[in-house]
Amino acid sequence: MITPKQIADITMSKEKKATAKNDLIAFYIGRPLSYVLTIPFLYMNIKPNTITLISIIPQVIGFIVFYFANSKTTLVIAWFMFFLWNLLDGVDGNVARYKKQFSKLGSVYDAMSGYLASAFSFFSIGIVAAHFDCFFDTYIPFNKDLYIVLGGLSALFTLFPRLIMHKTISTLMEKEVVNDVADRANFGLVKTIALNLKSTTGGAQALMLVAVICGISDAFTMFYFLFNTLVMLASLRSILKEK
Repeated sequence: MITPKQIADITMSKEKKATAKNDLIAFYIGRPLSYVLTIPFLYMNIKPNTITLISIIPQVIGFIVFYFANSKTTLVIAWFMFFLWNLLDGVDGNVARYKKQFSKLGSVYDAMSGYLASAFSFFSIGIVAAHFDCFFDTYIPFNKDLYIVLGGLSALFTLFPRLIMHKTISTLMEKEVVNDVADRANFGLVKTIALNLKSTTGGAQALMLVAVICGISDAFTMFYFLFNTLVMLASLRSILKEK
């Protein structure tokens, strides 16, 4: 019988652990739950790439439910769809490492799913802030449609540095030029805090739940617009500086 511990022992190497453990919520909550969810997929013999494609479905459902949500209950259901993607995002890698079914295309699929989740997450909460009464409505006269713009820009800003990073690697053919941005194992305190706040499988997802439950989606949207702007500028500076 396959157990979560067996999956953890087989799929979590020392090198991967050194990289993953900096993302605290994802490592200590999401990853253990993903081991449990991996078990039925192993028994059903579903391929990793298929799992990655399946993981896109709850993202799309979550985004649509966020748009049409009319109550706090539906907002939590929408959030849970993104949390389910989070777990499936771990399951595909677990299955790949457990069965040694690796492929370069699998890495592309995984990136595609992750980029969609990042964009959908920040854009979704901007839509929620525009559609629901939130924290700042009492204090600041604000055109609520602007939250949609801020959420959309926040989604764009979280993706743009990644596009530049991959273009830099493909152009210069030297992966080392982006080590300052990509090497999580050697992150200092500031970068680790930023990673946890930014992670759509960790801190950002946890704060999404807090935002929809507490009615502070507007504060979430404003904060992440500013935060993702600063992270984008810092990342671009690191990527594009002369080596």
